[in-house]
Amino acid sequence: MSKKRVLFINYSLHSGGIEKSLVTVLSLFDYEKYEVDLQLFANDGLFLSRVSPKVNLLPPLFPAEYKLNIRQAFFALIKKGYPRIALCRLLVTFAGLRGTMGDRLTRMWNVEKCFIRPAQKEYDAVVAFMEGQPIYYAVTKVKSPIKIGFIHGDYTAMGLCRDFDRAFIGKLNALCTVSESCKTALEDNFPEYSDRFHVVYNIISSTFMRQMAEEPADFEDDFIGARVLSIARLSHQKGLDIALPAIAALKNKGLRFKWYIIGIGPEKESLEAMIRELDIGDYVQFMGERPNPYPYLKACDIYMQPSRFEGKSIAVDEAMVMCRPILLTDFSTAADQIDSGKNGLIVRMDSEGVAAGLEDLLLHEEKRTEFSQALAQCDYTNEDEIQKLYALICGR
Repeated sequence: MSKKRVLFINYSLHSGGIEKSLVTVLSLFDYEKYEVDLQLFANDGLFLSRVSPKVNLLPPLFPAEYKLNIRQAFFALIKKGYPRIALCRLLVTFAGLRGTMGDRLTRMWNVEKCFIRPAQKEYDAVVAFMEGQPIYYAVTKVKSPIKIGFIHGDYTAMGLCRDFDRAFIGKLNALCTVSESCKTALEDNFPEYSDRFHVVYNIISSTFMRQMAEEPADFEDDFIGARVLSIARLSHQKGLDIALPAIAALKNKGLRFKWYIIGIGPEKESLEAMIRELDIGDYVQFMGERPNPYPYLKACDIYMQPSRFEGKSIAVDEAMVMCRPILLTDFSTAADQIDSGKNGLIVRMDSEGVAAGLEDLLLHEEKRTEFSQALAQCDYTNEDEIQKLYALICGR
């Protein structure tokens, strides 16, 4: 029997939860039954080296120079012989200047679709692994009888453009998301397509994570005290700015701890300015990207995720596997992951709420131990989730 040809699409493979989830899916895929191509808009990112060698990585939709800032990108693209892509990059810059995320994605795609090449072959199924451009590309530029999309967050909270997305969702055979709350959000926004919505949880391998966690964790300092960790893109969504005044308040109370943040993103400069203004540079440390975050999870005393919205946070799932006491803000899907007061804390989504919760955990080691013991009672491995994806690919 011939193998089914499947195309996966994502924007890049930077160190985010979606990218990590995609790499995990591809590492578990059955290559005896499927021939898999991976199409990225940009062939870069920390996780690119972790893609299974059995995957055929296609040339990127945009040259490497496309990701530079517009002043550099425009002339670099012309110099490399891509005048049409240089024009695209210029127009996309203007399209993305204002509005909600949905408004910007809509205008940017309306430009990009005029310049971007279609898929070079036909496939038995195409899987667009995130919202926005990957789904738009799968619907309009790929020939395939089965088209599957993923939206990893709470659609209502994400600020996407419902009227624009409706036409694309209508052309998908299935739209997957990562929690029941996220599925409910899709049903609220697109009730006419509710029969196409499926929950496929982020795949977790506890054994793999614990093996990776055996490597040493280099925090790059000689700090002695409680270590608080967050793994997050430095973006508005992740709410790091909400937590910084909380750190300042606890510093003023004389609590001894340090907050380590693994991740990169567009908000770094504004966050650093806020840290200087609050005079908490000795309490906060940016760690950048880390190819293996698990030793840091194992070594931290508290895992904190002060997000404004999430789908089902992979970083929180991973903290649960590593049995770390967890502090979450009350974003819409927080209660899908932890049971507040039993295996973690969910606090009000403001600086005062974060400060109160963090102080509680810092001062009460017995509560941290209780949460860790509760988390240790569960096995979070769910590699069989991939069977749901196989069923959708086969049109079942």
